[in-house]
Amino acid sequence: ITVCNVPGRTAPIVAEHAFTLLLAVSRRTAWFTSELKQGRWQRVLSTSFAGKRLGVVGTGHIGCEMIRLARAFGMELVAWSFHPDRDKAERLGFRYVELDDLLNSSDAVSVHVKLTDDSRGLIGERELQLMKPGALLINTARGPVVETTALVAALNSGHLGGAGLDVFDTEPLPAEHPLLQCDQVVLTPHCADQTPE
Repeated sequence: ITVCNVPGRTAPIVAEHAFTLLLAVSRRTAWFTSELKQGRWQRVLSTSFAGKRLGVVGTGHIGCEMIRLARAFGMELVAWSFHPDRDKAERLGFRYVELDDLLNSSDAVSVHVKLTDDSRGLIGERELQLMKPGALLINTARGPVVETTALVAALNSGHLGGAGLDVFDTEPLPAEHPLLQCDQVVLTPHCADQTPE
């Protein structure tokens, strides 16, 4: 049995999906669609990106592609990584900050770290409470990097403005999973790299 790994090859595709989730959450597309299907014409403000800060957690291939996409939308960029690379930061035009600083200063946070013992639960109750009120969270890394119970509480309390998730602590997502009861979420079934390309 030949086992192969092609690191970085799907990075643009996954980052595109992550940025799609960010757009969908910021513009409340799933929620507006649901409301319209229920016969309700809602007029609630959405979020635009120009001049806003995106915090990228993890600056591997996918995180760097996310930075490139966000720059095209006029976003300010900060990042945190287990392995910061100053040359990469200079080349791509972002700066590294401490994780706490990233969380409490970013309008949106996108998670791009692999699942390890160090990253499991990296974004928990404390970290979610550090995020700005109304901030958005995107996770296309692995479900257990973000503590689900804490995320559901932050969404239901209104502290977070929304979340876009392609990964979950349990996959496939059970029908009774509490994330399915949250209003301001966009959820996809771990399909970020599933394109013909």
